[in-house]
Amino acid sequence: MKIYSSTVVQNVYQAYGKNKVGKTQKSGEVGSPGFDIQISNQGKDYQLAIEKLKQIPDVRADKVSAIKQSIENGTYTIDKTKLAKSIYSAISTSEIG
Repeated sequence: MKIYSSTVVQNVYQAYGKNKVGKTQKSGEVGSPGFDIQISNQGKDYQLAIEKLKQIPDVRADKVSAIKQSIENGTYTIDKTKLAKSIYSAISTSEIG
């Protein structure tokens, strides 16, 4: 590590001090007049889809309550073939363990 004398540091400050940024914009002004952003139709569609997905609840209360009701009544049935295929698929793609 090299330690510079204070005169070297002062020279650096003087050199870069001349390149100071000009006045800042007043609080009402935004951006520069030549700056423009355009979002593609695909980007707009994507944003709309994201907003719609955020409106959908994580849990579908109507389905949950219907399943709860059928379990309580003893009428809930499980499709054994579908369950077996699901288990086999999970094992074959090593999702379990």
